[in-house]
Amino acid sequence: MKVTCVTSVTYVKPVNVRQCAHNARIFLALSFAVLLGLTLNPVASAQNAPPPPPAKSLAALAPTLQGNPTNVEFVRPYGEVRSAVVSVTSNYDPKRPVPILFGFGGWHDSPENYRNYSRFSNTGAAQEAIVVYSRGRENAWEGAPYSRTTRGGDVDFVRQIVGELQKHYNVDMNRIYAVGMSNGGGMAANLACQAPDLMAGVVGVSGAYYNPVNEGCAPGSVPTFLVHGSEDKLTHYQGGSLHDAPYLPVMNVINSRAQANGCAPQPVQSELPGGVTQFGFPGCKDEAVHWRVNGQDHTWFVSPDIANEAWRFLARQNKTLPGPAE
Repeated sequence: MKVTCVTSVTYVKPVNVRQCAHNARIFLALSFAVLLGLTLNPVASAQNAPPPPPAKSLAALAPTLQGNPTNVEFVRPYGEVRSAVVSVTSNYDPKRPVPILFGFGGWHDSPENYRNYSRFSNTGAAQEAIVVYSRGRENAWEGAPYSRTTRGGDVDFVRQIVGELQKHYNVDMNRIYAVGMSNGGGMAANLACQAPDLMAGVVGVSGAYYNPVNEGCAPGSVPTFLVHGSEDKLTHYQGGSLHDAPYLPVMNVINSRAQANGCAPQPVQSELPGGVTQFGFPGCKDEAVHWRVNGQDHTWFVSPDIANEAWRFLARQNKTLPGPAE
């Protein structure tokens, strides 16, 4: 028998040493060019740079906050990270319930800036309360036409902060207060409107009361103190339109709160020192008071000393006490 054996043969092309060396030099040159481009290109560097360190959570910072105002992160249920400057009184005693005061600045106001000019650090609030200077989305609050938050979003953020503070401090849930300037005054009105179950008192200073802050309000009374200059050139005392959106006259807002608070329909008018006309509503379940500061413009008032006057009004409010505070 004849057997034929077949062997597989692979043809190998002779290596061109010069060509390999040339290719290697091209590869190294291209690699160096790419690396150099990444180093010199600021866009590429920014994209690859690590993000700045985030503010810490309340759980991490709570032991260090007493007497030390600090920016604190709050992670919203849907993952967004928001923040607030939290100032816990140096007199905090875990055996004694402590009130919370929320402070809201005007449009474009950072919480740091509002904390500086509001001067609550010079009032009893600094000695008696946890003061929270919340940060709005793009430093704006709901209800205004420039707000980046839909209705209820900022109110829910306030509720979340209260809930998280409760986990670390002995919070007096009968003494949750809010005060704000301009757009922040509108936010304080929002809280009275949407969250009367939470709020024990609100103060609006030179408030921007766009229509939504006083619409569809939940039933319930909230002690309310509104202070506004008669010559306010931005948010006019008699109401108007701004940013193509109407806003309410100050008296309309306080009349609405007085009705919710069970007051008599007509206020008692009186003159106070410093060019202040007071409109106080009698017969209320909870206080409803308006100060018209005659001749004054759109401002956080120094005379009257609005920081101390606001805290004086709020500090006497307590949801467990029946009738208006005296």
